[in-house]
Amino acid sequence: MKRTFHMLLLGFIVLLLAACATTGVPATSTSQPSNPPPSQSILSTSTISAPTETPTVIPPTPTATSLPANAIQKFPSGQDFDVTSIDMIDATSGWAIGGLGTLGDHVLFTTDGGSSWKDVTPPETEPLSGTQKTALGFFQDAKTAWVTYAISGGTPVPAQVVVWRSSDGGISWQASQPLDLTGLSEIYVPSDIQIVADQNGWLLVHVGVGMMHDYVVLYHTTDGGASWKRVIDPYTDGGIQSCSKTAMLFTDATHGWLTGDCHGVKGGVLLFNSTDAGLTWKEVTLPDPAGAANLFEDMNNACGSYDPFFFGTDLGHLSVTCTNFSSQQTTNSYYIYTTQDEGSTWTGVAYPGIALYFFSANTGWALANKIQLTTDGGVTWKPVSDITWTPQMDFVSEQIGWAVARSSNAIALVKTDNGGTRWTELTPSVGP
Repeated sequence: MKRTFHMLLLGFIVLLLAACATTGVPATSTSQPSNPPPSQSILSTSTISAPTETPTVIPPTPTATSLPANAIQKFPSGQDFDVTSIDMIDATSGWAIGGLGTLGDHVLFTTDGGSSWKDVTPPETEPLSGTQKTALGFFQDAKTAWVTYAISGGTPVPAQVVVWRSSDGGISWQASQPLDLTGLSEIYVPSDIQIVADQNGWLLVHVGVGMMHDYVVLYHTTDGGASWKRVIDPYTDGGIQSCSKTAMLFTDATHGWLTGDCHGVKGGVLLFNSTDAGLTWKEVTLPDPAGAANLFEDMNNACGSYDPFFFGTDLGHLSVTCTNFSSQQTTNSYYIYTTQDEGSTWTGVAYPGIALYFFSANTGWALANKIQLTTDGGVTWKPVSDITWTPQMDFVSEQIGWAVARSSNAIALVKTDNGGTRWTELTPSVGP
C-alpha cells in the first residue's frame, strides 16, 4: 500500500473525525488536494540532482452486472497526463493510475520504464456531471490486476460498485458481482485492496465517521475477485471501528495487519492483527521504543502506526509517528518497529522519518526532506538526497525506482537508477 495515498485519505478521514470529536487532543489534518494539471519541473528546487441509521439485515450477494454502455473514454495517442500512483513490476513494465485534473482516474500500462503508456482503463461508467471517479488498484504482475472505483470525496455513496479484473495486461476486464452496499449512506472511500495467491483478497472501505470512529467495511473474496462477501461492517463491528485506519496488509490467506491512529484520544499505538482471514481482529500492544520509556503512557503524545511491510509471514517493519502536544510548538518523533516472529514480539528504535518504504527486509528508505537509506533493516541510516517534495516510492531493485513527487499543487513522475541519489523527471504520455 502507498503512503502518499493513505496520507491524503487519512487527511480526509481526520477532517471528518475532528468535526465530530468532543474530547481528546486535536488532530492535525490536511485537506485532500485536487489532481493538478501537468506542471513545471518539480525537481528544479531540489538541492541534489459510522453510519448512524438503525442496523439492517444484509441481503444475499447481488447478481452480476452487465458492462456499462457509457464507459470512461480512453486517452488519445500523444496525450500527456499526471501519474498519481505508480506500481512497477520490473525495470520496464508496470502500472499507473493517473488523469487530467477533474476528468477522473485512468489505468495505464508501460513497457518502457514509464516514458510512454497505454491507456487500459476498465469499462467503468463515466462519472456524472460535476463529479469525478477515483481508482484504487492492486497490480500483481504484468498481466494481472484488480481495480475498483469510487466517487471523489466519498459522497454520495455510489449506486453500484464492482471490482474489475484483468489477466491480460488490461486488454480486457471482467466485472465482479456488485458489492453489497446495504445500509451505507454517509461516505464510500475505498483505501486498500489486496489479492493473495490469485484467489484470496480483501477490500477495505471507509463508510462513516462519528465520535472519533472511522467506520469501515471489509470485503473478502475467495474466488479471485469474481464475488466479494461483506465480512465486517459497522453493524458487526469486528472490533476495529474506533479511530482512523491507515493501512491494511495481508501476508498470506489468513494473516493480516491493520495500522491506525487515534490522534491522542487513547494512549498507545493502534495496531490490529487477524489470523482468520479478517473475520476477527486482535489489538496488538507495542512496547515503548528503545530510549523512550513511558512514551505511550504519556497522554501528551498522540501516536499512530503506518507503512506496514512484511517479507513472508515472519519478518516485518512498520513505522510509528508520535506528535507531542506538551508545548505550544508541537514536535514529532518517528520510530521503526520490527518483528521476526510473525508479530509475537516487536522492537522499536528511532529513525529519521517521515514515511517508510522497504524494498527488501534490509533495504529501505526514510522519506522526509532528506531521503535516507538503510541496508540493515533500519538499524542505521545514511542520507542519499535532499528533496523539496513528498514521494510515493516504488522500487524494482535496490537501485532502480520511481516516485510520484508532490509539492504544493505540483506533481511529477520521477525515476532513479542509483538508489535515490539522483532523480530524473519523466513526462508520461500515451503512446501510439
